[in-house]
Amino acid sequence: MNQRHGQLAALAAALLFGCSAPLISLFTADGSALSIAGLLYAGASLGLLLLRLAQPRKAQETPLQRADWPGLALLTLLGGVVAPVALVFGLAHLPAASSSLLLNLEAVFTLLIAVVVGGEHLGRRALLAALLTIAGAVVLSQGSLSGANWQGAGLIALATLAWGIDNNISQRLSLRDPMQIASIKAIGAGLPMLAGAVLLGHPFPAAPVIAALLVIGALGYGLSIWLDLLALRALGAAREAVIFASAPFVGALFAVLVLGEAPTAALAAAAALMVLGVALLLGEQHSHWHHHEPLRHAHRHRHDPRHEPRHGDPHHDHGHSEEESAEIRRDRPYWHAHEHDHDATAHAHPHGSDAHHRHHH
Repeated sequence: MNQRHGQLAALAAALLFGCSAPLISLFTADGSALSIAGLLYAGASLGLLLLRLAQPRKAQETPLQRADWPGLALLTLLGGVVAPVALVFGLAHLPAASSSLLLNLEAVFTLLIAVVVGGEHLGRRALLAALLTIAGAVVLSQGSLSGANWQGAGLIALATLAWGIDNNISQRLSLRDPMQIASIKAIGAGLPMLAGAVLLGHPFPAAPVIAALLVIGALGYGLSIWLDLLALRALGAAREAVIFASAPFVGALFAVLVLGEAPTAALAAAAALMVLGVALLLGEQHSHWHHHEPLRHAHRHRHDPRHEPRHGDPHHDHGHSEEESAEIRRDRPYWHAHEHDHDATAHAHPHGSDAHHRHHH
């Protein structure tokens, strides 16, 4: 997947997740926070299963390896259990305005971890895009910290930090099968919450609301998580966070256009800032001479026997075994997945912070 496809995947993920929030708000009085969250992730699991069945068999991906399971377990624990529970308890201690403002910390934490710890690079244009998008989210939340207390603020900050770590671990695992990762994450988050709701005697919604929540979860969580993993693979965690930070604006706009809520001046200001920020990022062309160290890994990649300049991938011109070669159509570009080596090389072309471009600047 190239950068443009990754950007479109991130926008689609933000669109689906953003629209899910105002829809979920219609049903919050029909059950407990734990039961509703569990149903949303159950819907995500079902939606991903249907998507898996609809995928063509030739869509090869590299499955998770033994070394990947600790990271997957950690991101499921942090993003699927710790963050939602901290969020629920934090919301109980804070006014809505303060909560909305503090939730913007997720994009900040994701960016900081990606750049400082993960070694991703943001140029001036991408950094300005990040600042504009986050500023838009702050304006949209119309939040102030009046009425906040340290317990609630700390819990919300913990939730956003957990999601920020989750996003960066997910980026590292995104070379593996995104469908497999998203499915395990959804099941690993949904089952404990549903079990906890049952054991604690929490109320569940009526059947029609359960059906609605399953559909919302399938689209706003399942499909969105899968698309987000594709975006993380192509863009890196920092650039994905910039685009995904537009999700609250999408939700607010959806509430105005579909649910009939009144538009506000904050929505208009946030729209201007976020549209400008995302447009800057989409128009970014980061290209310079860079060096690749030798590397061996496994992931889905494209070969182009005809070396088409528009689609050619300069990083995947390696050879193949006899068994692999027997399945290759050499008269056209093709995708497949296997373990392969990258020789040391130096060249110049547009690139982002994907797995092949973590070099120094």
